[in-house]
Amino acid sequence: MRSNFQGILLVLLVLIPLSFSCENKKSKGEGDLTVFFINDNHSQIDNFSKIKYIVDEAAANGDIIIVSSGDMFSGNPLVDFYSEKGYPVIDLMNRTGFDLATFGNHEFDYGQEVLQDRIDQAEFEIICANMTSESPLLEQPAASVTISSGDIDVCFVGVIETNGKPGDFIPSTHPGKVENIVFTDAGEMLENYRHIKEENNSDLLILLSHLGHDCNSDETCDYTVARDFPFFDAIIGGHSHSIQDTTISGVHIYQSGSYLNYLGKISFTVKDKHILNEEFELIDLNEYPYRDEELQTVIDEYDNNPAFSEVIGYNEVYMTRKRTVGCFYTDALREYAGTDMSIQNPGGVRADLDEGDISIMDIYRVDPFGNGLLRYELTVNDLKVFFRETGEGFYYSGVNIETDQYGHVVIKDEQGNALQDDHRISVAINDYIPMVYEDYFPDPAEDYNITTAEAMIEYVRNLSEPLHYESCSRYYRYSGPE
Repeated sequence: MRSNFQGILLVLLVLIPLSFSCENKKSKGEGDLTVFFINDNHSQIDNFSKIKYIVDEAAANGDIIIVSSGDMFSGNPLVDFYSEKGYPVIDLMNRTGFDLATFGNHEFDYGQEVLQDRIDQAEFEIICANMTSESPLLEQPAASVTISSGDIDVCFVGVIETNGKPGDFIPSTHPGKVENIVFTDAGEMLENYRHIKEENNSDLLILLSHLGHDCNSDETCDYTVARDFPFFDAIIGGHSHSIQDTTISGVHIYQSGSYLNYLGKISFTVKDKHILNEEFELIDLNEYPYRDEELQTVIDEYDNNPAFSEVIGYNEVYMTRKRTVGCFYTDALREYAGTDMSIQNPGGVRADLDEGDISIMDIYRVDPFGNGLLRYELTVNDLKVFFRETGEGFYYSGVNIETDQYGHVVIKDEQGNALQDDHRISVAINDYIPMVYEDYFPDPAEDYNITTAEAMIEYVRNLSEPLHYESCSRYYRYSGPE
């Protein structure tokens, strides 16, 4: 009898723990996952210490993935003009624990060789499905990657916008920085990924997009992707610097603003390759009270670079990037180059200019791109055709430009005298504009072998009086006849 009882007890002791183990074990592909993301941080670094605190705390309590949807670089001189351009961002993303990023258009601003160096230093993968590198300077990136976190496998596909140069399908960067790289409109190739989720046996399929959320009918953006390719479970986007929490055709579209002001947090509950529940939280990093002190020490070292704090001049009136900075910018280029006029694209003016002392850092904030300064010799008619046919707006200096009642472009000298079409005029210009609009510019008459920011710095250094641009609006865009 005792022997039978011992046998029964032995069976129970074996079965009971097996029963509890089976009941509590989650099947593969079922569970909760948190995806943290940023987009368009543009070399801003100060809030990475807060992101690290947040994600470390979340990782201690569950499964997480951390991604960036592009434009990691360009916007903070401390990063963009660091001895290894862009490295501080890569270093801080590595230390924070990022898993993945896709290319933004500004990743190419430093040139391909520098970009490849940053890719080699990254401890996370950078993907892009709609670019093919034929360049010896830049390796071909993976189109997609599957990341496993806990019991959830997530397949990510990366894409970049191609609206930079009309007709050329390149990103919005200096065309010279993307030579020997072929880009394809995302809308023409995403159908190829319709079955990738099943082929990879992934639980989620997420598009890591740098397309922008909204666009014209003939372009591709997150909204059109969701409509035309609804097999994605979610789109984590960038490029348009917006806050997005939108659903189109059952596809959830997210963005977290820009400049590292916010951290996006998506909480998924997944079962049988479907999302059972999905919650989005936008964390205001500027208001968040905690940070990783060790990482903050690294950030402080990057921030306290004395080379950028040198005072070179004084500004008497606050200037806005929308108008008065454009006047200062073009005056500086024209005076430095000694030309009749200068023009500058508004997208190349990136910051306001505060009243008070002007430091080297202030100039690099206004002009962070490192474009070169050129001089062209053009006729007045050449300029009229350029303004009329491109239809783009520009800041200018040295002349007055207007459209008359008949729809004619009229260019006058500063005394108000109309210049004849055959009159030749020297123009100071950054090298980005003639690369984008190459049909309108011959070979330059002079390359100053200096960046536009460096020219502005020298201009301010040599001023005998403070800057004062209280009222100025030298901006022209051809609009046709009234």
